[in-house]
Amino acid sequence: MLDSNDIRKKTIALSCNTNAGHLAPSLSCVEILTTLFRDFLNYNQNDAKDNNRDRLIFSKGHGAYAYYIILNELGFLPNKELENFYDSASIKGCLTKNAEYMIEASTGSLGHGLPIAVGMAQAFKMQNTKQKVVCIVGDGEMQEGSNFEALGLAYKFKLDNLLLIVDANSFQAMDRVEDVGLDNNRLAKVLNAYTDNFSQIDGHDEIILKQKMDNFFNYSNDSLSILVCDTIKGKGVDVCENSIAHHFRCPTQDGYVLGCDDE
Repeated sequence: MLDSNDIRKKTIALSCNTNAGHLAPSLSCVEILTTLFRDFLNYNQNDAKDNNRDRLIFSKGHGAYAYYIILNELGFLPNKELENFYDSASIKGCLTKNAEYMIEASTGSLGHGLPIAVGMAQAFKMQNTKQKVVCIVGDGEMQEGSNFEALGLAYKFKLDNLLLIVDANSFQAMDRVEDVGLDNNRLAKVLNAYTDNFSQIDGHDEIILKQKMDNFFNYSNDSLSILVCDTIKGKGVDVCENSIAHHFRCPTQDGYVLGCDDE
């Protein structure tokens, strides 16, 4: 069974063993991803391409390391991909679509994931099928206008099979989100206008995450659902936590030694 503490440790190791950046944005969504895959997403562990699977669009492609670890734990992503991480023949810092690995979309060019998810959700509605679509975006990414065009369509088409999760860690690549655009409490008020199924929660509390995700996966709704998850960028590594400098900076550059008790 997936365990968030174990996923976090392996995510840190993946970065530190390869001196790869983008660790901090990968650590803020560990509990979100763990809860989704462990408790809710429908997939066939023997067939990554099973058409009946739910779809996860991981739009914040700059923070994909925990996602890679979970796909490896489930048997979708081969060990060799992690062993050769950042090598020219292996997976990279941002996601590249790969049906064999159950990576549903290429992301990292921000603002594309939610429009893709809306299209998928609408297609499933038109086909009258039961698949759910989940899209995880970053709070900085929500400054992209394409996301709000997609939200308008999601509202219009009453996409009750779509869950938008905002990893609201208060930082983007080079600054705090509040110093570039809306702070996350104001962003939450804007997003609340697009749905009657809105919550703003602690994104590291798996009990609350499970309760809110259960409302989406197991109960009927009238429209899309939105979760704004307040998180800590770099959670689990002291030097990375809430640090603007560590969006793309491996903590080994600051003398961090893998295995020290940050968590």
